[in-house]
Amino acid sequence: MTSFILALSGSNAVRPAQASRMAGLRAMAGSGLLVAVGYIDPGNWATDIAGGSGFGYGLLAVVFAAALLGMGFQVLTARLALATGQDLATLTARHLSRPVARTAWIAGEAAILATALAELIGGAIALRLLLGLPLMGGVAVTALGTLAVFYAARRNAGRHEQIIGVLLGIVALAFVYLLIQAQPSGATMAAGLADTGRTLRDPQAFLVALGILGATLMPHNLYLHSGALAQRSRDLAPADRPLAMRIARNDTVVSLGIAMLINAAIMIVAAASLSGAGPVVASLDDAHAAIAHTLGAGAAIIFAIALYAAGQSSTITGVMAGGVLSRGFQPAGSGWSERRRALATRAVAGVAALALLTATGGQDPDGLLVLSQVILSLALPFALIPLVVLARRRSVMGRHALRGAWSVAAVAATTGIVLLDGYLLAQMMM
Repeated sequence: MTSFILALSGSNAVRPAQASRMAGLRAMAGSGLLVAVGYIDPGNWATDIAGGSGFGYGLLAVVFAAALLGMGFQVLTARLALATGQDLATLTARHLSRPVARTAWIAGEAAILATALAELIGGAIALRLLLGLPLMGGVAVTALGTLAVFYAARRNAGRHEQIIGVLLGIVALAFVYLLIQAQPSGATMAAGLADTGRTLRDPQAFLVALGILGATLMPHNLYLHSGALAQRSRDLAPADRPLAMRIARNDTVVSLGIAMLINAAIMIVAAASLSGAGPVVASLDDAHAAIAHTLGAGAAIIFAIALYAAGQSSTITGVMAGGVLSRGFQPAGSGWSERRRALATRAVAGVAALALLTATGGQDPDGLLVLSQVILSLALPFALIPLVVLARRRSVMGRHALRGAWSVAAVAATTGIVLLDGYLLAQMMM
């Protein structure tokens, strides 16, 4: 895949004599995979399945729009990291006011914990569907599995990408199989896409659409992406940074394009196999049962395996994003190593998951997934606003500062997301 990304960069100037330079540029490809898994975590599954089962293909365009919006912000994050050699957390702490930085840090930590909660609950649901394991035990097994993978690869960033690439491949292949089994109608899909405007006039559909947007754009992905690229680019010569930006851009577009297609496949499978069978399917358990009924037991097993792979890969990247937050925001010499932080985050998220499951009697684990997505939605502006502010500053970005139509588009998109978040919060408080 790296060679493919380099070919897409549009550069014909690289020759064998420049092997050393190429090694540094090649490292710019791969970080997109780390981000892509955040776009297919259990929270995405819940919203995509609710959209497909309740409104057929009427919200499929929202999946594409949210993914394209996410691509735009992730490309902007890559540009920021490669122009400065620093990650978003470090730049926020260094260039913005102390209250703004502290608020961004708190919101980022809340997003990391919300993400960890969603992945632990999603993994537990998958293990219950596969093995009949109780939710409490599933949370523990998922947490231990994540830490085992993280520590096995902690000294090798490339190994993290390899593991995540395998898990992403499992999810992708699973939904290729499910699409074949579901046999969606192309004509019905096209009609649903054309009917998006009318679908969004339904208040429930609009709230599901906001959920899809919130589950796609995640604040921890911005920190993770910037941290990965900043670390890899520190030895790049200034003259190589424009090419590195093109490589990172194409890596991001290809990786998130794959994630977008998987999200679309989740909704298409739900629309083809669950739509019209009753009310909106808001539970992963109900979706699993419905798929078993309509597509067969084998398809239901594939569904559960893919859910576990998606959750496990997302927890790995959540731990890595937490490390970026710590290095960027915490005071120097505080003593919080990445290993200690990973343990603390998993412990807090695990205790929260077990406490919430106990409080609800384990009856509504999907409600906890919804709660995690609400937290992520509310935390998102506290990462997006600093990102856009910093990317527009020539004192930070130099000649790579965002300007013109792209600057206006970034500000408009951020403003729109903030307003939609406000609407979602108001609806939930009514």
